[in-house]
Amino acid sequence: MTTPKVKALKTSKMAAYIGVSSSVILTDFGQPTATVASASNLKWWLYNLNNQSYLKIGIDQYTKKVAAIFVVGPSKAQGKLKVGLSFKRLLQLTTLYANFKFNYREQAFQYELSENDLNRHPLISFKNGSYAIAYLKPKTKQIYALEYLNTDTLLKKNLYHLVAPVPLPAQYQGEVDWQQLEQMLPADFLQLVNAKRRQQSRAVIPVDPNLNAQTHAAADKLFKSPRNWLQSAQAKQLKSILNDDFSQKKTIFLHRSKLSKKRLKLLGLENYSKVKLWVIAPIYSSSTIFDQPKLLSSWINSFVETGRYRIGMYYEHGVLVIISSKGGI
Repeated sequence: MTTPKVKALKTSKMAAYIGVSSSVILTDFGQPTATVASASNLKWWLYNLNNQSYLKIGIDQYTKKVAAIFVVGPSKAQGKLKVGLSFKRLLQLTTLYANFKFNYREQAFQYELSENDLNRHPLISFKNGSYAIAYLKPKTKQIYALEYLNTDTLLKKNLYHLVAPVPLPAQYQGEVDWQQLEQMLPADFLQLVNAKRRQQSRAVIPVDPNLNAQTHAAADKLFKSPRNWLQSAQAKQLKSILNDDFSQKKTIFLHRSKLSKKRLKLLGLENYSKVKLWVIAPIYSSSTIFDQPKLLSSWINSFVETGRYRIGMYYEHGVLVIISSKGGI
């Protein structure tokens, strides 16, 4: 395969932070509003909470340097490549390549992006050796979020097809502060939802304590007897995820429309036509939703571009359960 030489884009203000020390981030951005642990060696620093320009900065816990930045809203630091940019303007700004060849730890890698990749989450390279994934909004194809990464983090995402598969760096470390993550991941998920709602001048969504309790109860039933809701293979996969088997890659995405009345009755939800139930696994970072176009589209339709609703969430060992309601429950 002939791979054209990729013309790297001039390093943007945000891309320039990839690889810098965490002390530089503290100087330029100040102390984070909150931090979120992860199942990898990254620790996410959260900024601009309760704001439409909410962003996350991933600090490598071994090197103490910036390995990833996730941006979901407008920011002066973004430069020309920014959230909200049209696909047409993106094509004017840079060439989108289908093939990327690069070296990492004395090994050669080559990505081959499919047509779907180019139309959903194209990859962009910068002159400083960093990358950006532009997550495009379904249908409109505007940039909905941007993720800046170093090579190590890009490979760990395993988002694109490797032409000649070679051993990849392990994505997850297997030692997780579950207590902190189980508290923060649902909160981080809701921050992303509300950042996007603010961009559209929509009312923000609060967590409903009663719905939280209902969600926890539904999650307990699902975790104890997954075969009541999932097919045999998925039920087995769910058990593996709950037992911290980080090798599970295939996504479980269950929502209310896939549940029979009998199964809804087991959850105590059969009488609530306005109730929506979601189960997503494995998920170790709220931004994982952006990796999968169908999941992103459903996320936008169900949580961002809809009227007011109440929400309850429960998260345990890689499994996120959500119940939202426009009526009583």
